[in-house]
Formats: sequence, structure tokens, C-alpha cells
Amino acid sequence: MAMKRFLRTLVIATLAIIIISAIVYAALPTGYYTTAFPFLVVFFFAATLLVYYFMLKSLEKRPAKFVNIFLLTTMVKLLVYMAVMVSYALVNRGEARQFIVAFFILYIIYTIIEVLALLGENSKMGRKKFLQDIE
Repeated sequence: MAMKRFLRTLVIATLAIIIISAIVYAALPTGYYTTAFPFLVVFFFAATLLVYYFMLKSLEKRPAKFVNIFLLTTMVKLLVYMAVMVSYALVNRGEARQFIVAFFILYIIYTIIEVLALLGENSKMGRKKFLQDIE
């Protein structure tokens, strides 16, 4: 159930990002945006969905170790994201600035969505455990 709800939220947010970016990119001159933007949206959508699924499963299995797993996953995710960003910037130096700006904006948006959803699930798990302990 949580995964369905998150997927719906992620799809709605991604569609909003696509619509807003189409409007912004239509107003900007060509040199102000990266041609890789559609691929970035797909990349962040897939990565966020994958990380959320992994984190949700770890929360269900070992709620006590959730914080450790969350921190480790965040560190690995940051390293992978940095590798993608630096690799693209080195290969496509002409678009490096635009790519990095778009990358960071999408990173912030998708990270906020992921963290808010995980906090919600964590608090639900905590309430459920608390109610089980009372009974």
C-alpha cells in the first residue's frame, strides 16, 4: 500500500516537473538548458523509486536499524550521483553548467519527496509498534 501511494506521488510530481520545465525551457534561450534534462528526469524517477523501495523493505524488516541503513544508502546514493554528474560534465563540457544546475534542482526535489514519504512511513511504523506494545 505504501509503495502504491509513493508511486502515485512520484508520478504526479514528475508530471508537474515535466510541465513546469517545458514552460521554463520554452521561455529560455537554448544555451540556458541542458539537452539531457529528459534523461535526468527518468534517472531521478527510477533512482528515487528504487531507493524508496529498498528503504521501505529495510524499515519493515529492521526498524531499529533504519537510521543506519538510511545514512548508508544516502551516502552511496550521493557517491553515485556525484559520479554521474562529474562524468557527464567531463564528457560534455559545453553543457556542464546547465547539466549541474538541472541535476541539483532535480536532486533537491526528488530527495524532498523521498524523505517526506520515508518519514511518514517511519512514524506509521512507530505508532503501530507503540500500539502493539500497549496491548
